[in-house]
Amino acid sequence: MMEYAVETSDLTKVFENKEEGVKQYIKAVDHVNIKVKHGEFFGLLGPNGAGKTTLIKMLCTIILPTEGTAKVNGYDIIKEPHKVRSSFGWFHGETGGRSLYWRLNAEDNLKFYAYLQNVPKDIAEKRIKALLEFFELTKDSKKLVKDYSTGMKVKVMLARALLHNPPILFMDEPTIGLDTISAVETRRLLKALNSELGKTIVFTSHNMFEVEQLCERIAIMKDGRVIADAPPSVLREMLRDVHAVEVEIREVDDLSKTVEALSNLSIVKKVMDAKNESSNVIVRLQVDDEYEAIPIVASKLHSLGVKFSAVRRSEPTLEDIFVKLTRGEET
Repeated sequence: MMEYAVETSDLTKVFENKEEGVKQYIKAVDHVNIKVKHGEFFGLLGPNGAGKTTLIKMLCTIILPTEGTAKVNGYDIIKEPHKVRSSFGWFHGETGGRSLYWRLNAEDNLKFYAYLQNVPKDIAEKRIKALLEFFELTKDSKKLVKDYSTGMKVKVMLARALLHNPPILFMDEPTIGLDTISAVETRRLLKALNSELGKTIVFTSHNMFEVEQLCERIAIMKDGRVIADAPPSVLREMLRDVHAVEVEIREVDDLSKTVEALSNLSIVKKVMDAKNESSNVIVRLQVDDEYEAIPIVASKLHSLGVKFSAVRRSEPTLEDIFVKLTRGEET
């Protein structure tokens, strides 16, 4: 067995655009070198326009690279595209399962796509039965897809990507447009595909939470380039010198005024974020010394009449790393 499921070598894509008669060249992917091991859950994280989808499309042989190449399951994407295509399943996030045939039931959808993928009929029947069971769709397999919930349509699309039993799955923003419950269920299924069925998964997202929750290793992209590639724990080490405290506010009359007052404290370097969590508001502050800052921040909250549950030390998050690297912020 080859060492890597996916390996890129200076993979580059330049798009040509003509505006008012003048040619412009846009480098969407810029000399990317990544290596994904067999059985690994690998994340590509980056803001919109970072080059994630273009990279996946080259790996899927949908578009050709301008420069460089890649191997998928040991096959070269330029020289052996047909062998590459038999090695992966592709799932592109979409709203509402539009790529499915809504007037067919789930089983017939899968039979149709198995036929298109040249899966022998006897093998297809066994595989479809197993996939319907894995995705808990057996009892609804005769129901028309148009009557399926969003989460059920996602299950059918995931099953479709597995019809030819590929060792590698390219998941491009699979939870985009999903409601919270469907997104949680999709993440659970992806984890099961990796841990139970041993599938190598390359997963793109701009959602820090789900990438950190799912991926063993993460490559962060910016302007077409990979600017970091490491496990989440190693990425957090990049901010080991950043000190932060977290304030959990229960009740406040004027949040913006409170945040401004905290930011004006001499020990506070900046407000990292402020967001709602359940019925509380969580405010994270970058400080010079967290242990010195905790009593000072608590005292300020008391003086402002703010009701809070806790002021505690806060560890750097993947989101902090992402912001630092993609926006070039100073720590």
